Formats: sequence, structure tokens, C-alpha cells
Amino acid sequence: MTEHDVLVLGAGHNELVAAAYLAAAGVDVGVVEARDFVGGGAQTRENTLPGFKQETDSVVHIFIQANPLIRNDELGLQSKYGLEYIYPEVQYANIFPDGSYYCIYPEVDKTCDSIAKISPRDGEAYKQFFEYSKGVLDFLLASLFSPCPPFGQIVAMLDSTPEGQEVLRALLMSSWDIVNEYFYDERVKAGLLKLANEPMMFPEAKGTGVYLFLMVPLVHLYKMGTPRGGGVEMPHALVRCIEANGGHIYLNSRVSKITTSGGRATGVRLESGEEMKAKRGVMCGIHVKHLFGGGLVDGAPDDIVRKVQRTTPSSHSTLTANYALNEAPKYKVGGDADRALLVELLPFMDGFRQHYDDCRLGIPPRQKVPYVACHSYVDPTKAPEGKASIQLYDPSPYDLRDGGPQKWDEIKEQEEDRKLDWFRQFATNMGPENILARTIISPLDLERWSPNYIEGDVVGLGSDLYQYLSNRPIPPLGQYRTPIEGLYLCGPTSHPGGGITGGGRAPVQVVMEDLGIDFNKVIG
Repeated sequence: MTEHDVLVLGAGHNELVAAAYLAAAGVDVGVVEARDFVGGGAQTRENTLPGFKQETDSVVHIFIQANPLIRNDELGLQSKYGLEYIYPEVQYANIFPDGSYYCIYPEVDKTCDSIAKISPRDGEAYKQFFEYSKGVLDFLLASLFSPCPPFGQIVAMLDSTPEGQEVLRALLMSSWDIVNEYFYDERVKAGLLKLANEPMMFPEAKGTGVYLFLMVPLVHLYKMGTPRGGGVEMPHALVRCIEANGGHIYLNSRVSKITTSGGRATGVRLESGEEMKAKRGVMCGIHVKHLFGGGLVDGAPDDIVRKVQRTTPSSHSTLTANYALNEAPKYKVGGDADRALLVELLPFMDGFRQHYDDCRLGIPPRQKVPYVACHSYVDPTKAPEGKASIQLYDPSPYDLRDGGPQKWDEIKEQEEDRKLDWFRQFATNMGPENILARTIISPLDLERWSPNYIEGDVVGLGSDLYQYLSNRPIPPLGQYRTPIEGLYLCGPTSHPGGGITGGGRAPVQVVMEDLGIDFNKVIG
């Protein structure tokens, strides 16, 4: 029987981060992954043509740049294990049908100047919002990468100072509320609303206002990054770290049961029948709905199961397509838009809001709002010389009003053609002669690709306030400990949630505390 001190279930980047910290602390750790690859959504694959590398999900790494894992290189991923981030000079551009556009640069003043070209008042407003949001960011970051206090304590703490009351106010507002309070031009508002859509939530959803206070300062203070060679290089670096510190990765090892004895997690049974023992604990990155109520573990109180099963997915999913091109897109507006890693092709506000209204109603959006990601601008390894690799990503509903999710198999080609037609209004060279191949991934395809993407939700659960901070996934599990002694949560259905956050850093601190390990000594 295989035996380790701690077993980590799943090899997504969150689970690998947790395992890497444990291994660095001298804990004998084994990572158990059902599939034949590591990284979860942080994948880079040649899914169109050989030589064209595309991201399957995570296109840029934003939140993790502020994580001490990367900021302070706590595990040596960059200094020892080969991870190298590229930070584009033009992070993204927002382009509108009238030919107006503005770019977001790492430099705040340069960004404000770009915004001021279409709206002078908003150039100044953006600078003021950035300066104010920096203070909010400090509080939010403290709760992203370390265990989050119980929600009641957070509210009480925030309510005790005028500055905290402003943060609490933002937590209770929508991104739509915030942009209308601070900004003027509808084009600027639309661009900021799309930025705040990172957690896949409707702009009017209460609780989403906080994402503007996260995203605006993040893209300037820490910048958008993409690993050289593709997003999968980050989990590959984590694997090298784990193995260098004595840990083991087990691929093609699907867990059928978490074994328990006397109310304590003792290991796992695989579908093959093999049993693996965990002497000191089990960390689980599998979707919490599969864990509690899906038959993966016994012994959880009925009330926990009920509350877990009523958690809700994100507001929408996405229709994504990867393209292999003869040459990189050329935008009619020219300028720095041609050098941006991401380009948002945005309608005016009425069309923007119609898009999300259609998603809410289960209608394939009549108005498209895609971004175009072209990694080969900044990383030549992503495409053959002179060629380009791009991704078109458009928020879309999972459950269609007419035909349900299965309808996507029938309509995804025509919906991608409509998205491509929208793209062609902004570019000079996106005719058939420039397209070598494409691969379309519908919300239903996402669910099929990963059992953690329930209803095509790439971030695990909705980021509504009732499922955010220590409310994620539910308050009794918000500190990562479960009713099963020695069983801990560590995946995207726990705080800080989906996306590339390095989120395993927070739950591993709880595990180390229970194991009697001083986390601060581990990070040195």
C-alpha cells in the first residue's frame, strides 16, 4: 500500500501550490490526479495545428502576481524551477465600433493619457480611482493569500473605521454601481465592466463592485503576466519543486472514495482498487459538490451536504475558440492596439448590457463582447515563425432557453461564426485566407472536459458575496477544515476561488497549523 503523510487530491494549480509548500516544509506529500496531465485549467496545448500553442482556459495570470508565492518567490519557482513570466508593455486595449479605443499599460499615467484621448474627465477619474483603490487592495490582498477570518469578523472589523466602511460598501455594491459613481463616458464604463467580469459575474450582481477595486490596482501594481512557453509552465514548475523536495505526483489515478476511520480521513481508494494511505491528512481540490453529496466521502452531517448542494455556479460560462493564423490580427485603429496581449472588442453600452441580459435569459448573445488574446505577440514560442495563435473568448450561457445545454452541440459553429463576423469589423486581415484552423469549446464542452467545471463554470462556483471570502463555499467550510477530521478543502470552490491565484497558499497554512508546522519558518 502506498503511504504518505498528506495526500492532495487533484493536480490543478491550487492543489500543486499547497503540495509544494508542504513538500518544502519536509512533509511527505503525494498528489493524486485522475487525468494524465497536471495543471487543471492552466493548460497549453496544440489543439488547432502542430506548433500553435493555445491556452485551454487561463489566458493571463493576474491575481497570482500579487501572491507572495510569485512576488517574493517563496518556493523558488522562478529562481530554481524554471518559471519565467513575460509582462507585456501593452496589457490590453478596448476598441469600440466608432474607431475609438484606449489601452491599459503597466504605467498608470500612460493609461490615464490613453483614456483622456476619448474622455478627458475619465482620464482624471481613472487616476483618482486608482489612488483610492490601492488602499482597498491592501485589505483585499491580505484575505486572498492567507486564511480569511469568519465573515462576521470581517464585517465588524470593516465597520469599525471610516475607511473600512467604504470597503464594506463596495463589497455590497455591483460593478455597475461603482462605474456609474466614479466614471462618465459609457465607453470607459464598458471597458471597466468587462475587466470586472473576470470572476464570470453579471455587472449588476451585488457584491461585484469589489472586483474593480481589485482589478484596477492589480494590473498596474503587479501587472498581467503570461509564463514563457505557456500557462502550463507554472504548474510544471510546481511539479519540479514538489519532486525536488521529495514529493510524488500520481497521474491516471482517479479517486473513487476518501477512506475514513473513526470520523478521520485516512486516505483514498482509487477506481483501480488500489488504496493509498494518508497518515496525517487529506487536502481535496475536487469540486465541493462532488465531495459532499457526490458519494466521495461518508460521514458529513446532512446539513453540510444540503448547504453545499444549494451553492450556485457563476452567472455564465463562455464560448471560446482557438485559432491558428497565417499572421497576427491587424486592427483598423492601429497604434498600440496591434501590440496588446488582450484586445476587447466592445459594443456601446446598450449592446454591452444586452449581451449579459441575453446570457441571463439563456439566449445565445445577439451582441458579442469577445476578447482576442494573442500570446504570440509577446511569446514567439506560441506559434511557428511569422504565424500567430489567438483565442476568442465570449461570455455565454450554459443552459439555453431553447434546447438546454445540449443545444450547444448544434449551434456552436454558427455562434462562433457570428463572433468572427464581429471581429472582422475591427480587423483588416481576419478573412478566410488568414485562418488555418480553429477549435471551438462551448460551455457544454467545458463541462465535459473537467468534472470540476459544473455547468461550464471555469471558476468553480459563483463569486457572489454569499460565496466569497470565508463564505466560500459555505460558512461552515470557509476555514478549509471539514467535519471529517484531517480532511481539508484546497480547490477553486474554496476561497479565494477560481482563476490563477495561487490559492493553495491559504489552506496549506491551516493544514500546517494542525500539523504543528510554523508556516513563517517555511517561507523563511
